[in-house]
Amino acid sequence: MAFSHAWAQLKQAPHRMFFFTGMWQLAALAVWWAVLLTARLAGIHIELVLPAVFLHGGAFLFLMFMPFMAGFLLTVMPRWQPAPPVPFRLQWFAFIGFNLGQILFLVGAHVSPMLVALGLGLLVIAWSTLLAGLASSLIRAQARVIHAFGVLTGVLFGFAGLLLFLHAVTSGDWSSWPLMREIGIWCFLLPVYFSVSHRMVPFFSSRVVMGYQAWRPDGVLLAVLALSILRGALSRWPEWAWLASVPLAPLLLLCSWKWWPRSRHGNALLSVLHLSLLWLGGGVALYALQDLLPAFGVNDLLGRAPLHVLGIGFFGGMLVSMVTRVSLGHSGRPLMLDRLSWLVFLTVQASMLLRATGEILVLNGLPQPYSLLMALAALAWLAAFVAWATRFIGVYLRPRVDGAPG
Repeated sequence: MAFSHAWAQLKQAPHRMFFFTGMWQLAALAVWWAVLLTARLAGIHIELVLPAVFLHGGAFLFLMFMPFMAGFLLTVMPRWQPAPPVPFRLQWFAFIGFNLGQILFLVGAHVSPMLVALGLGLLVIAWSTLLAGLASSLIRAQARVIHAFGVLTGVLFGFAGLLLFLHAVTSGDWSSWPLMREIGIWCFLLPVYFSVSHRMVPFFSSRVVMGYQAWRPDGVLLAVLALSILRGALSRWPEWAWLASVPLAPLLLLCSWKWWPRSRHGNALLSVLHLSLLWLGGGVALYALQDLLPAFGVNDLLGRAPLHVLGIGFFGGMLVSMVTRVSLGHSGRPLMLDRLSWLVFLTVQASMLLRATGEILVLNGLPQPYSLLMALAALAWLAAFVAWATRFIGVYLRPRVDGAPG
């Protein structure tokens, strides 16, 4: 009875199924990585069947965000156009694939590369199903929305990166990892996140701040998409990467400035959206600096600090901000950030600062503080997302508090 009741609630809306999946997967990956790093710091070796850095990197880029993206896109994209919803049978099939695929990935990491490959294969099939459903929906849309174009462009690149990840696992050849990493950051996550932010952040702000003027020119979105994808392509020729990152950084900082409310509003849920956006422009500015340094004969001063400012500060922070807002609004709850969710957001930012600081320390010949800061960053990430999952998983398994459907 308990299982049937939970399933009856999950299938009420796509965000319920896929946010539920994303929450437990994110918490499980956080536990897994924190255990590996703290064990390493304590001198305990935990055997993995594949290199830990590749498993962690691939999971962060192509596994961790997928269910949340699926839940969000299945909810909002039919409304943007408007367009017919994706059939429930396709959603259900993808839901099963995401859950089984992630379980096999985590178990396989300690048992067999074939189980890892099988898990990734299920995720490929799940994404293929959803992409087919979304494409069919958009073909029948009443109008074309540029944000849907931006999101689908990024998701298709993410699908290509996932295929590369699967190929590396099955072949044992990780030479494509640098390409995989750049696709994940510049061609997948940043285009998807920015396309959604470009549409939703001004909209959310206008609903809270009196007299707020929404600024979201299509040309800015297209320019960011083009420069981001170009930066990913130029990673093969790093001496030219600055051609994309140098103009991209001020453009993103301009967006943060234009979108920032000019009056006090007292809404913490809106504030965390804007605070997350600061790390988008800031992270890309650090990449631009890193790309320019070799032209002046300066060695790398930042290591992977820009990656973690962008990856944890922006992608992680915006995930908390956006999913919290959707979860509250679609469960009939007030759109107000509670104390726990605020602490989750701050802890994610602390994780980013610890991780980025560690990168800079190790470049200055301090490997021991680096290892400690890596472990502390992983524990902060673990604490944040286990608490966040605990807060919201129950929301997806219960009816809306206002009695409305969905």
